[in-house]
Amino acid sequence: MPRRSVHLFAVLALLAGGGLFSCAPKEVGVPSLNPDYQQIWPRTVAVLPFDNMSTDLDATPLIRPIVNERLRAKGFQMKDLAEVDQVLQENGVLISHDVYAFTPEELGEMLQTDAVMFGTVTDFNTKYVVLYSSVSVGIKLELTDCRTGEALWQDNARSSRNTLIETLLILLLEEDKTRALIAAAAYNTAFAVLKSYRPYAEDAARLMLASLPPGPLGLRPYAWDLDPAWAAGDAVEIWIGLHHGIVTVAPSATFQIHRP
Repeated sequence: MPRRSVHLFAVLALLAGGGLFSCAPKEVGVPSLNPDYQQIWPRTVAVLPFDNMSTDLDATPLIRPIVNERLRAKGFQMKDLAEVDQVLQENGVLISHDVYAFTPEELGEMLQTDAVMFGTVTDFNTKYVVLYSSVSVGIKLELTDCRTGEALWQDNARSSRNTLIETLLILLLEEDKTRALIAAAAYNTAFAVLKSYRPYAEDAARLMLASLPPGPLGLRPYAWDLDPAWAAGDAVEIWIGLHHGIVTVAPSATFQIHRP
């Protein structure tokens, strides 16, 4: 067996042995839809501050406006995120899971909305092990009716990407073993440092919200899905650049929505 093939086989064995070869790029949960959804069918929706189970503070400022704008494109009348946060702060919400202190009915009256979207960022990180890097984003959402307190819809999804194929191609195409390892390590370092989470956050939100029926205002095109370049300077990027008064945290306990 040629020396280059032996080295490639060794790398494959190492990655496979570490469980890195089986990384799934997309995972979608089992959605739950209220059987009476078409009778309840909310028109206005407020996306609440999301809890953040990751260690990255940039998680919720990115994912929350993506969910908000995708819901707008699905035909819902969305409450302005800044106005939502201002009203919540005026009512004592200082950290994200403070919203669970209120019933859906109280939140609906407070925010003047038919429904609220609770959310948790379940995964938002990059892994880097010299010859392998990955980025992943996971989200869990629940749409709750503020008139009845019932859960209307819930789902979760995860989107990820790893550099396995690119690393193997570098190792395969470069004749010199040392140069191949240096090039592969440099590529993975650049991927980890220059990561952009938005494509994966968009993907996870798109996959998950696909199971939610369209709102009463009808479907509209979503710029990112047509061409990411068209989304430059959009509401998502504007929101990312703002100062946010409500801190998003990982709750120390499981918080339940107050049901009637």
